[in-house]
Amino acid sequence: MHLNIHGLHAVLQRWKVPPWRTLLWRTTLYSGLWWVLTEGTGSVWIGVPLALAIALCAPLNTNTWSAHLRWWKLPAFIGFMVKLSVSGAVEVAKLALSRRCDANTHTRVYYFRLLTCPSHQLLMANLVNLTPGTLTLRISDDTLYIHILHHPQIAAQLRELESRIAELYGLKHGR
Repeated sequence: MHLNIHGLHAVLQRWKVPPWRTLLWRTTLYSGLWWVLTEGTGSVWIGVPLALAIALCAPLNTNTWSAHLRWWKLPAFIGFMVKLSVSGAVEVAKLALSRRCDANTHTRVYYFRLLTCPSHQLLMANLVNLTPGTLTLRISDDTLYIHILHHPQIAAQLRELESRIAELYGLKHGR
């Protein structure tokens, strides 16, 4: 794994401590979430510092979200991802339950055609991980390295996913 010290330094220089009221509100919110998730049995000594750390880092302000995101396209995109995930899960289940193992594992190199922004590429890498049978290994120089369990049409699926993300952000040549 390659750690980009210069990129990390640039992010840390832009980071600002939230105002105390915002920090208090976020810490309370995340502490409450901790309490719900642990069903009231979680340690306060772990939950509150964890909530404070998340409150310091998590961007809840909409100003930090992408201004180019087409919000009205988000429901269709979520539907596409659910369909992709379910069909992939069914395919992996069939493979797991079959007597003959037809797994054709390999590593695929995918070159981004439409997504040039690193945050858009990272979104695609994370969404590839959501589909069963695929795992993003690395992103490097506009290239995505993916481990594939078994999927004969993975190239078309990756192009479709990239086009949908490009369309979601209003990038030219989407779909």
